[in-house]
Amino acid sequence: MSKKMIVDTHHHCGGAPDYIDRLAESYARVGIDKVCLISGRGVEGRGRVIEGMKKHPKLVVGIAGFDWENDKPDDIARFQGEGFSGVKFIRPPQTYHHKDFWPIYEKCRDTRLTGLFHLGIVSRGKGAGFLDNNFMRPIYLDCLARMFPEWNIHGAHLGNPWYEEATMSCRWNPNLYFDLSGSTLKKKKPEFLGELLWWNSTTRYRDPNGRDAWEKILFGSDVPHYEAHDVLHDYDNVIRALNLSDEIRWRILGGTAAEIYRIEEEGA
Repeated sequence: MSKKMIVDTHHHCGGAPDYIDRLAESYARVGIDKVCLISGRGVEGRGRVIEGMKKHPKLVVGIAGFDWENDKPDDIARFQGEGFSGVKFIRPPQTYHHKDFWPIYEKCRDTRLTGLFHLGIVSRGKGAGFLDNNFMRPIYLDCLARMFPEWNIHGAHLGNPWYEEATMSCRWNPNLYFDLSGSTLKKKKPEFLGELLWWNSTTRYRDPNGRDAWEKILFGSDVPHYEAHDVLHDYDNVIRALNLSDEIRWRILGGTAAEIYRIEEEGA
């Protein structure tokens, strides 16, 4: 990475017509350089993010929301052609590692689109219908990371509430990364996270590539644009409390994200 960037790896595109313009204004004020903007499912939702990538090419990195009912493996190549850098998965009809989904993941691997997976308990919305949050446990990403070792996988929310599954899977799999978006930074103390993410290049048990645990952690907001500064502040509180180095800080805030989403390579 040629410059120190802040990359928000987890941001949903709001519904207001001018949302992306206001997002760009907010992020310019707080110094967030790039945003992985997740589209709604379907043509209309993806279209809004495509327009955002065109209007704000230096800011917006597109993430296509996957529709389990209507999207097929061949659609992944279309997402890539439309300029997306990743695919967001949530509310699967089976566990994430179910073999029926492997052709989808193979296409993501082949097109080098990073997989962003919601993990843990989904918020209770207005919609009804069957939902099994157990389908979205982080242990299933451990399986996928082993089955598709060349595919970069991004798990949301550090698996909340299944933190230990997430962090142990993170340590064992070089291609598996997590963000800390959601309620974790509000409800858990830095020491809790420090105990979970304990390994570094000198420990007996460590990442296969010898990386510090925190090099596998990504900055992600998952809040409206006008609240992102608060999440960034929470990340910095943890970094200071755990006395992480300035080098690791920049890896968390943008360095690792630039690599797994190929931001510089594609000029996103």
